[in-house]
Amino acid sequence: MNVLSAIARPRLSEDWHLALKNLLLPMYCRACGARLLTEENCVFCPDCWESSPRIERPFCDRCGKPHVRIVGLGALSNYPCADCRDKPNRHIRRVWGAAYYDGAVSAAIRLFKFQNKRLLAEPLAAVMEEFACREMADETYELLVPVPLYHTRLRERGFNQSLQLACLLREAFPSAEVDQSLQRIRPTCAQSTLTSEQRARNVRGAFAVQGDAIKDKRVLLIDDVITTGETATECARALKRAGAAAVDAFAVALACPMPNFEL
Repeated sequence: MNVLSAIARPRLSEDWHLALKNLLLPMYCRACGARLLTEENCVFCPDCWESSPRIERPFCDRCGKPHVRIVGLGALSNYPCADCRDKPNRHIRRVWGAAYYDGAVSAAIRLFKFQNKRLLAEPLAAVMEEFACREMADETYELLVPVPLYHTRLRERGFNQSLQLACLLREAFPSAEVDQSLQRIRPTCAQSTLTSEQRARNVRGAFAVQGDAIKDKRVLLIDDVITTGETATECARALKRAGAAAVDAFAVALACPMPNFEL
């Protein structure tokens, strides 16, 4: 058997397997209803997935929120926004977000977290990896630390979505290991149900680090979505208290408005 035949036969088998699966158990895009003909994303079609807005330059190099883009000047350098210049976050050095919390990405995050669609971890992590390759190539981290769940919430959900994302991101950050020293030491309400002020009170003192694995390490905190940043800030506070040299945060999505273009 030549090399081409050896490659072609498994591929042919995969094609027949996918064709049979689509015949018996057809899949449809949750956004537009189109028939899905690939297993890369078993919930959304490529058009809906790729059209879900990603975060692009220019954005704040501290909180990650996009700036207004000026038509005709192309991709500008990133720079701090007015809020971050006036009141910088003392615990998090930088926040990175790969996409807006909108469209198919936001729907995928909700399905992943609340409806146990764990297969969506891979396409969501791929969105993060694409952003990391484009914007974070010069960053080096020693630890990828997922935002933890309280043990009762973890038992109810069956998995920690941030941990799954962190494990899938190891190829994007080959010098970093996944570390679970950060623990949620008391239960908290779901942040999505609270106002901005309530969010801060809800997570205050909710995290602590076990052991000394964090000490003197450059840490990248991993989460699915960052809204007000209160959870990430409180996690970073605990990590810095445990001796982390620096803490950045990286999420699939940021819940922020899309800026308009300026002429």
